Amino acid sequence: MKPIPNQAKIIKVSTVIRHVMFAGVVVWIIGVAVMTFQSIHSLFGAVQPARYLTWGLLGIEVLRLVVTWQLFRFFDRLKTGHFFDAQTVRHLDAAGKWWIVLWLYDVLMFFIRSGIFKIDDGWKPIDPATLFAGLVMVFIAWLLKEAQGLQEEQELTV
Repeated sequence: MKPIPNQAKIIKVSTVIRHVMFAGVVVWIIGVAVMTFQSIHSLFGAVQPARYLTWGLLGIEVLRLVVTWQLFRFFDRLKTGHFFDAQTVRHLDAAGKWWIVLWLYDVLMFFIRSGIFKIDDGWKPIDPATLFAGLVMVFIAWLLKEAQGLQEEQELTV
């Protein structure tokens, strides 16, 4: 594999973003722990709708953790110099798909809160830009997979 232009810059930027993603993973782990505690606490003292909504919001926290973890793994592989290999692209693809699932789950939770339980506390679902970002990540991962296939074909024909 021939050297990639600006390889040192990619590694440097990936290292910084990896640190930010690691901080995000820590924050979401704390968020999941807090939501788990609240969910267990709601089993014993909350009214019926709050009991289910707390567990539903725990799902959102878990999905945010999964997305951040996949992005952390993606930037970790870039930091170590694994540019555009299959495993790196898989992490990007997985992050995009989980981000789409997060958006769908959040919209579902919004409709459950506002439609079934009639709770109007000003909470809004995640912005549709989140869905677009997830779709763009999946598209870029697909594009990189296709480029890998073309490169392998080209190397075989030479």
